[in-house]
Amino acid sequence: MNRSLMIAAAAAALLAACSQQKETPPPAPAPATAPPQAMTPQTDAAAMTQGEPMVLGLRSAQLEGANLLSSDGTDVGDVQRVDISSDGKATGLIVAPTGVGERWVRLPLAGLTVKTLGDDHVVVTPLTLDQVKALPAWAP
Repeated sequence: MNRSLMIAAAAAALLAACSQQKETPPPAPAPATAPPQAMTPQTDAAAMTQGEPMVLGLRSAQLEGANLLSSDGTDVGDVQRVDISSDGKATGLIVAPTGVGERWVRLPLAGLTVKTLGDDHVVVTPLTLDQVKALPAWAP
C-alpha cells in the first residue's frame, strides 16, 4: 500500500510540474511585402534608410538572380548583384553573361527596364548578347 501511495504521489507531482510550464508564443507573422514602385533607375531614399536601395523600381534583393534579356527576348545573362557606390547609391547591375563561365560584367542602369511576370522579375536591356560579352570584366 505504501508503494502505491508513493507512485500516486509521484505521478501527481509530475503532472503538476508539467502543467506549470509556460507555453511559447506562436511566431509573429511575416510582414507583407509592398508592391513594386515605379520602375525608374533612380534610388529611392526611403528604401536607403532601411539599408536596401531601390533599383529600377525594385529592392536590390528582388533583382539578384533575375534573368537579363535583350529587347528581342534573347537570354543575355543573369543578374548577380546590384553595384552600389561608396555613398550607397545603385550605379549598375553586375551580370554573368550567358555562355562565358564565371566572368561578370557591370551593366549601367541607363536603358534598363523591368518586366514582372508573376513573382519573377526580368531585366530587359537594349544591348545584344555580343555587346554585353564585350563589356570589360568586373571584379569586386
